[in-house]
Amino acid sequence: MRKVALQIDDASLIDRIATILTEDAGIGTLHPGNPDVVITDHLQFSEAVPTILLGDSLNGPEALKAGASGILPRDVAVSDLLLALEAVNRGFIIMPRGAAGIVRDPASHDPSGLPRDDLLTPREFEVLRLLAEGASNKLIARRLGISFHTAKFHVASIAAKLDATGRTDAVAQAIRLGLIML
Repeated sequence: MRKVALQIDDASLIDRIATILTEDAGIGTLHPGNPDVVITDHLQFSEAVPTILLGDSLNGPEALKAGASGILPRDVAVSDLLLALEAVNRGFIIMPRGAAGIVRDPASHDPSGLPRDDLLTPREFEVLRLLAEGASNKLIARRLGISFHTAKFHVASIAAKLDATGRTDAVAQAIRLGLIML
């Protein structure tokens, strides 16, 4: 990824973001053209290009429904912005941890409007959350008060339901499906 379009109305914010991208990351910034990612500060998105909204975390769910690939605070750290650019460019959805919680409600809907309420059980969502944190089966069992074998069964069930090859792939698939957010 080398081209980022900036669609930012706030002059001081556009200067800060442009400086971060050009000086710290060596990424070319441009105004509308053929970008790899768009960074904006308003709620109008093109679904053809991954878009990051710089704004209030309260707009997070609304921004995602409108087609944004993620939301970051206006005072985003350099490292977080660069990581977010890479993530959305690879097809992930990003949002700060406190903006909407780590795991979406199982009854939520994906952008295509298909319900997800029967994809994973509530217990599997708990296990998935712990998988996303990097927990081992032993730690999952301890935190949830279940046996090691039951934890192992839940991990295998999640992987099968998400058509994943393993625990890491299950987390990646869950992110792509919008079940969990970075």
